[in-house]
Amino acid sequence: MKEDRPGAVHRVLATSYLAYFLFCSLGLFLGLFLPVNFFVSHNSFWAIICFVVGPLFIFWAQVTSYKFEVIKKKTGQLAFKRGPYRILRNPTQLGLLILVLGYAFATQTAILFLSTATAYIISNVFFRKHESILESRYGDSYKSYKASVKKVL
Repeated sequence: MKEDRPGAVHRVLATSYLAYFLFCSLGLFLGLFLPVNFFVSHNSFWAIICFVVGPLFIFWAQVTSYKFEVIKKKTGQLAFKRGPYRILRNPTQLGLLILVLGYAFATQTAILFLSTATAYIISNVFFRKHESILESRYGDSYKSYKASVKKVL
């Protein structure tokens, strides 16, 4: 199957992250010309929380996903329910959302907040393709994981 080629999952994810980057960059750029700002009490506090939690969540997800392949090679078993993948199926995307929301809080730019939300929604299109590849690759094992773990919090 064409979508099950080696690297197909990573190409889909890279495209998803590129979409995130482009929409968030567009939000920052438009924020310069359309200065619609918002203020939330303790903006700096929320920005710092997002700047710490987002990257840590992304790192945790990436380290865990690497371990999936290591465990599969050693035991022959798939181990989807590890790390943040125990609680949701797309932890890296949640980490990206949190991180970029930190920039929205730091800059107080409403356009960036909206472009971040749009990027998250669009990335879900890529996530569906990602899951389709994993279903074709891992079959019932991934389908049962998908049925037992939420897509988002």
